[in-house]
Amino acid sequence: MSDLENDDAQKNVPSEDPENSGFEPPLNIPASVVLLVGACVVIHVALTEYVTQQFYARAILNFAFIPIRFDASVTGQFDLVAMITLVSHSFIHGSWTHLAFNMIWLVAFGSPLAYRLGFIRTFAFWAITATAAALFHLALYWGDTVPLIGASGAVSGFLGAAARFGFRRPPVARTGFLGPLPPPMWALRQRGVLSFLILWMVLNFVTGMGWLGGPNNIAWEAHIGGLVVGFALIGLVDRRQTRSDELA
Repeated sequence: MSDLENDDAQKNVPSEDPENSGFEPPLNIPASVVLLVGACVVIHVALTEYVTQQFYARAILNFAFIPIRFDASVTGQFDLVAMITLVSHSFIHGSWTHLAFNMIWLVAFGSPLAYRLGFIRTFAFWAITATAAALFHLALYWGDTVPLIGASGAVSGFLGAAARFGFRRPPVARTGFLGPLPPPMWALRQRGVLSFLILWMVLNFVTGMGWLGGPNNIAWEAHIGGLVVGFALIGLVDRRQTRSDELA
């Protein structure tokens, strides 16, 4: 039998964790996800409604991920300040549609994962997947001057991590994915997981290329980079579970 179905949900999150404290988030969304969504919304509102065009341009220059800032042969020196853009770019969005799409996916796939990881580990995983997406983009677009913005890479990492658990949502509200972290091949053998991931990557590619009639400035490569890293490296921040039942 699968641990994901039989583990005790109450053992999943320690009582001292803020995710399992007296905070009662709406719609069964954990506190960490509420804060991530809130930060993205507040930043978007501030940049689109309350600042000048000059300030907005400066914010993009300083906090969006721009590959050329990492090319010392062009800038003349290694830009240490640019390192923050590996994560800061994930809190900036180009439109309300862009923001809404990312936040919906974050709530859907990030909530059970965040309940499992806890407050601090969720933010750490966001930083890891956002950085992975940016570095993947950097490897493909070294020296490019086009800014990369948006939470898509980080959110894709949460989706990839959810895939490691076979997308099986916990049976009890406000609990995370149950049991020990399944191995990658177990996850890929679960019904619908591999086909979903392939379809997701194909849609990202087709959309990013503009073949569906929309904009072709979507960084689909960064999305796939975040997905792969989230799927492969969730174990870096995952809480170790004590049950050792054999996975079905």
